[in-house]
Amino acid sequence: MLIPFEPRFTITPRVVNALIRMEAVRQSMADLPITPLVLKTLRETARFFTTHYSTMIEGNRLTQEEVVQVVQSNAHFPGRERDELEVKGYYAALDEVEKLVHRVGISQRISISEKLIQTLLALVMAGSRTRAGSKAIKPTPYRDGQNVIRDSLTKAQKQSSPHHTGMGKMSFETASRVRLSTCHQRLRMCLA
Repeated sequence: MLIPFEPRFTITPRVVNALIRMEAVRQSMADLPITPLVLKTLRETARFFTTHYSTMIEGNRLTQEEVVQVVQSNAHFPGRERDELEVKGYYAALDEVEKLVHRVGISQRISISEKLIQTLLALVMAGSRTRAGSKAIKPTPYRDGQNVIRDSLTKAQKQSSPHHTGMGKMSFETASRVRLSTCHQRLRMCLA
């Protein structure tokens, strides 16, 4: 039995005008050329935002602008050396993921191995001391203890991870179930 549709809204001239304006903006965006330079800029901007917000939730005190300065011009902010290393490492790991996607090919599947996860972890943990491509990156063992996150100003504990000695194995088992094809962002879960 079909249930008749009875809308609970009214399409007013104001709503129609707003819909027409939204469609015009959407169409003008669809007609814009996406050049290789625009794509490169979008990727880099996304990498900066991802680096900033992903490290910020872990207690990193650098602002979005400072993250860009640290990565692009090796800027230094006294008292926040640990934050700088974390940002450099995270950015390097995201860069390595991007390179992996290009080596394998966008349409191909990426095999997530424990070695890959531990190699990305090594990049994150090493900061600028080990850069992808400069020398061999040695996979890093998983941590075997809790990770405590503290407020950067008050030092009060904000969060701690569950204490479980098998976290690394569980992380790998979870990641190994994931099959990737076109979107390398899913691989970022390995860095969490």
